[in-house]
Amino acid sequence: MWFSKKSNPPPEPIVASAKPEAAPASGSAVDWLRANVSRISRDHIPPQDIDIRAHLLDSGYVDSLSATELLAGIERQFGVRIQEMDIVGRLCSIEALAREIDLRANGAAR
Repeated sequence: MWFSKKSNPPPEPIVASAKPEAAPASGSAVDWLRANVSRISRDHIPPQDIDIRAHLLDSGYVDSLSATELLAGIERQFGVRIQEMDIVGRLCSIEALAREIDLRANGAAR
């Protein structure tokens, strides 16, 4: 195709942005929790192998010391304080923790 100096060049093709879309809040909390449980677990289980519905302590993913480290990390990362006893009870899984983080981070704090 020939263009004279006076003609306009063809339009640039539209390219999708290289920047990925932000993950939903629950996905990012789940991903962060999985990565950190993997990092602090005694067996260093790969994040993709961690069952987000499993009881964190009963499954052996964390022990009492690493649970404290996880809760401190949650507070630093998300600004959400989770009580130590909650990780044994109602917030005993990554799934439950992520849901609670999302609730609290969006202003529905308990």
